[in-house]
Amino acid sequence: MRLIKNAIKTFIAYALHYSGLLSLIKNNRLRDRVCVLAYHRILPDAQAAKTNSADAIITESALFRKHLRWLKDEFHIIDMEELQAILLDNQPMAGNSLLVTFDDGWRDNFEHARSALTAEGVPATIFLPYNYIGSGEVFWQEEMLARLTQLNESEAEADQSLLMELAAIEAGAGKELLRRAVTQLKTKPYAEIYQTLERLRAHQPQSAIDMKLDAYMDWQQVNQLGKERISFGSHALSHRILTQIELDEARHEIVESRSLIKEKTGKKIDTIAYPNGNCNPAIEKIVDESGFRLGFTISRGYVAKDSNPMALPRFNIHTNNSSSKPLFLCTVLNIF
Repeated sequence: MRLIKNAIKTFIAYALHYSGLLSLIKNNRLRDRVCVLAYHRILPDAQAAKTNSADAIITESALFRKHLRWLKDEFHIIDMEELQAILLDNQPMAGNSLLVTFDDGWRDNFEHARSALTAEGVPATIFLPYNYIGSGEVFWQEEMLARLTQLNESEAEADQSLLMELAAIEAGAGKELLRRAVTQLKTKPYAEIYQTLERLRAHQPQSAIDMKLDAYMDWQQVNQLGKERISFGSHALSHRILTQIELDEARHEIVESRSLIKEKTGKKIDTIAYPNGNCNPAIEKIVDESGFRLGFTISRGYVAKDSNPMALPRFNIHTNNSSSKPLFLCTVLNIF
């Protein structure tokens, strides 16, 4: 069924592209609105096959370079300062305007995205989760999947029993089932998530997993990017979903991340991307009162002059929704 659905999407995308209808749709939808793209990880195919990250946040590196060329051909690319001027200072908006952003500050942004952005002359903003930059720590999702995979591949009865208990999956299950089990935990209280992770850590030696591929930049790399056409925003401190923690904790995450990232980079930090894209009026109020000028979700849609500056939409981009120019444009133009 998925193959049939993808084939139909591909047919429609190519038909719209080669008929010229995509250009008409683009010019109509972006006549007085800005499109903001949200990337996460940029990896070569060989590394993408080994990472513990979900497919929905991975863009293959050669494809990413093509994206930038397509964007330059089809859109008026702006940077974050220009977007702020449009929304907050009533500056004019050029048609077909588009902004590129990245969430999380993965090391591959430095190793793979940087060269493509530089070569194509495309500016970008990277939203940084302060606690992970230069710390050697990784997000709980990637670590948990790596550890569950180790249990899954083990023949030890104790390992198989723990896998069944924690993930309700029998040994030998595919990695996709393990990934779904980890994703389902995102709705659980953080105390429960971390308790599960601690049980895995106690059961396995640290040497059992290799997380180098899923690492984040250090501050030296961040500051090197800051010398180029890359700006930074906050992605909070711990990357916890702000609507799932106490309001005082959320306030601490928001206020401190702005101050600490500014201290580390020497640059003003006046934009934030909410972890997992989740916000609500109470969180938006704290963000506004904390001095941020813009806040970003991952809800699909375009930015208009009358958009709520504390809850701006973005389109999440990854290999599976952008593998050809027609599919990429259909995603960016909110057709699929």
